Amino acid sequence: MDHYVNLETGSISRKVNYDPEIYQDEMAKIFTKTWLFVAHESQIKHPGDYITNYMAEDPVIVTRDGTGKIHVFLNSCPHRGMKVCSVDAGNSKFFRCPYHGWTFENNGNLIGVPELQYAYYGELDKSKNGLITVPRVESYKGFIFANWDPNALPLKEYFGKDLLWYLDTAFERALGEFEVAGPIMKQKIKTNWKICTENFGDDYHVLYTHGSAFKIGFMPPYDQLGEYNAYCDHGHSVGDIPKFGVGLELDRAIAKQIGPEAEQYVEQIDQRLKERLSPEQANLHQIGQILIFPNLTFLTFGCFRGIHIFQWHPKGTDEVELWQISLYDSEAPDQAKQFARIFSQRENAPAGLFAADDGSNFEQITESTKPYVSRQHHFNYSMGIRHEGEIKVPGLPGHLGRHYSEQNQRNFYRYWLKLMKEEGIFHE
Repeated sequence: MDHYVNLETGSISRKVNYDPEIYQDEMAKIFTKTWLFVAHESQIKHPGDYITNYMAEDPVIVTRDGTGKIHVFLNSCPHRGMKVCSVDAGNSKFFRCPYHGWTFENNGNLIGVPELQYAYYGELDKSKNGLITVPRVESYKGFIFANWDPNALPLKEYFGKDLLWYLDTAFERALGEFEVAGPIMKQKIKTNWKICTENFGDDYHVLYTHGSAFKIGFMPPYDQLGEYNAYCDHGHSVGDIPKFGVGLELDRAIAKQIGPEAEQYVEQIDQRLKERLSPEQANLHQIGQILIFPNLTFLTFGCFRGIHIFQWHPKGTDEVELWQISLYDSEAPDQAKQFARIFSQRENAPAGLFAADDGSNFEQITESTKPYVSRQHHFNYSMGIRHEGEIKVPGLPGHLGRHYSEQNQRNFYRYWLKLMKEEGIFHE
């Protein structure tokens, strides 16, 4: 595998995106061994609420049972494999398979089998034929993750203390509760899941790919939004980290455009961060991007943009289905919520200024690197490779790098390579 990924030189074979054997190994060694985001608790507030999602290519149901406990089940009847839930979300005490009518409680127990006495002679053990359960489900500040590996690290350990430091800076930035607003936006892009995901560690492309947004004044100058990036354990990374104090001033500038309620809101957020977090976290105030390995990315710029989640579901070597949700502070002023909604639609919705740019990039990269001759060559991820560790900023955790660096991508592939080489699943 080392001849595909050389972290000493930053050379990565283009074949890692298109080799079907590598893709199947990813399904076995990455997506069944890492924590995958499945829902936010605001999407299943009440007993009986459920939402469907995917863990890699496997469909799952995330549900809250009558006692309030959260479960994640494979959305496949243990009898003959039919999906037992074919809608995006709802509320129900039961799931009934439309093929043969097997019925399950929302805690996964099989409670109904048509013609049980006649067809099965009364011998079917219902206690052993419930919905297939994802063995590990944990929630961090409302964000629900699941893992197929019963022996996986606890979720907080998987995140690691450095990433948690940055996550808390974003997740604690609400006077009320973060809540998902609106339906999930879904679109398919003809590209490999890694090309999309690692883009959220690439601040370098923003100047050129999204240059028009800055030229028309849609965004403040990009160098104000970020000064550093950082990578953490287990392939995670953070981008667009501003200098201390800059984030608060950027939010104050936006608040002046919105009105007095928004200006008061910024100061309340600042006070909340000071009460709940360290002085350094409060002084940082905001970050831009977060990548949680393997396929979850966030945009979190400031208290007027909410939190935008991008989940990149792999659908084969050269297709991904992007699911986007937006979360807003339940106690934010109406004007602030409206600003966040409009900004999200203009920036990162499928037809937004940034999303259209990125989608075009991803598909054209795929078109130009998938053919035979192109696959014989390598990507160049060498930016800053001999200068890692040179930047130290007291109070900022993680392995810091310049705003423009490919250290985060190398970190992504470092953990990817570690998982792919374990237990001999990948054949040299």
